[in-house]
Amino acid sequence: MISGTSMAAPHIAGIAALIKQKHPHWSPAAIKSALMTTSTTLDRAGNPILAQLYSETEAMKLVKATPFDYGSGHVNPRAALDPGLIFDAGLFTSSL
Repeated sequence: MISGTSMAAPHIAGIAALIKQKHPHWSPAAIKSALMTTSTTLDRAGNPILAQLYSETEAMKLVKATPFDYGSGHVNPRAALDPGLIFDAGLFTSSL
């Protein structure tokens, strides 16, 4: 099974391109917000996302993942297309 960042990056880039196509005026920060706020820490079966844990004997077992393992969670592309609320970043200018 191939997994990890090398497999996640092209999938997320493709989903980001779909979001940009639907919302052409959204900034990269808005697209990131849509992806992050609509993701979930459950897999498609409704179970918690699991991480691989290796012991000193190289035996592998699955344990409940932490935010360090899954980041924002399992991406939901359909929800990201219409997230409801997005957080955008921009320049802050002061009138002082």
